[in-house]
Amino acid sequence: MKNDFRLKYPLWMMAFIVLLAIIAYSLDSPVVEYVNNSNETSMEMTIEPAKGIVLLVSLVLYFTLLAIFLLQLKKYNRQNPTQKISAISIRPPEYLEQDEGMTYITRKAVQKVYTYITWALPILATIAIILPLSKLYIIYGILAVALGQYLIFYFEIRKHVKEETE
Repeated sequence: MKNDFRLKYPLWMMAFIVLLAIIAYSLDSPVVEYVNNSNETSMEMTIEPAKGIVLLVSLVLYFTLLAIFLLQLKKYNRQNPTQKISAISIRPPEYLEQDEGMTYITRKAVQKVYTYITWALPILATIAIILPLSKLYIIYGILAVALGQYLIFYFEIRKHVKEETE
């Protein structure tokens, strides 16, 4: 159970969220030039050199991480044909419900995440309405809420699985 891919799933999502935040930073405030005349219609977007390097490195990391994630998912599905996880699913794969104990642990973790989301989203919306924030800070706020939910879920599940193995 300790090496179950579903237990590590929140860690994967947190890594993707952090990389998305870095990508958002590198794409913040590009210089955009529009050309619209009788000969051509085009748009050119220019990014600072340092941000361009950050963007390139973070995109390479993102797609490398995505490839590793998909390989791990494929390996898990091969080893667990009765509990396969879809790469594209509406139901979160980290729900652990193979027995009553894990169903209870998952429900407890989801309740904590739901309580967090119930407070975090209205607070984030209020801050975004009251303060004149740029799009980047709003994106960071959304990513922080997403990161927080995975942190809460991961630590709650980990706490119970640790107790179970001891």
